[in-house]
Amino acid sequence: MVASSVSAAALRGETARFRKPATQKEADILEAATLIFSEKGYQGARTAEIAEAAGVTERTLFKYFRSKEALFRRVMFPALLAAAMPRALIDAGQLFGGDAESFAAWHRNILALRLAAAKDSAPQFRVLIGALMTDEALRRKTLRLWKGNVWKPLLRSMQRFRRRGQLRAGLRPETVARAVISLNLGYIVARALLAPEGEWNDQVEIEETVQLLLRGAGA
Repeated sequence: MVASSVSAAALRGETARFRKPATQKEADILEAATLIFSEKGYQGARTAEIAEAAGVTERTLFKYFRSKEALFRRVMFPALLAAAMPRALIDAGQLFGGDAESFAAWHRNILALRLAAAKDSAPQFRVLIGALMTDEALRRKTLRLWKGNVWKPLLRSMQRFRRRGQLRAGLRPETVARAVISLNLGYIVARALLAPEGEWNDQVEIEETVQLLLRGAGA
């Protein structure tokens, strides 16, 4: 579904292609498919069930999507983009490789934008997580996309902040980058996917997460 090396231009083209369904029926099918795939996974979902939930016949569904796999991949693409970057940014490198006046300000911005993306795309994220756990080929493709468009810019940012003396010299940039990912994902998954109905104060949680990492890694 996604090439192992994806440029910003290619992502812009794919995003434009998938941004908006051509008809209301297509939109209804995609909405129903996203919910059912997120609840039952690829194997458990049936096209007849998706069609019924969308208010169309199964024959109509196949006019828009030639197979269950094609429909699943259409649902998955926005999830892959959302996992790699907020919708406001096409190139993940613009986010993770972006600069700020301090490491804390950079981390605060990253976490706020990623959380907003996860909250907006919670059903797609559930589909993505389930698929990554069961589809090895998809996991490998996603990992290659993530390494090129997220990990490398993230690592360059850690190196830049360390050169400025804002990160402890004894810590490897790779270690700090992994800590950023772990802390961010832990909060985002809990907040947007596991317990969205909880009593969250996002502003406080983001600030405390930023400070937690800063006290461990800050110079």
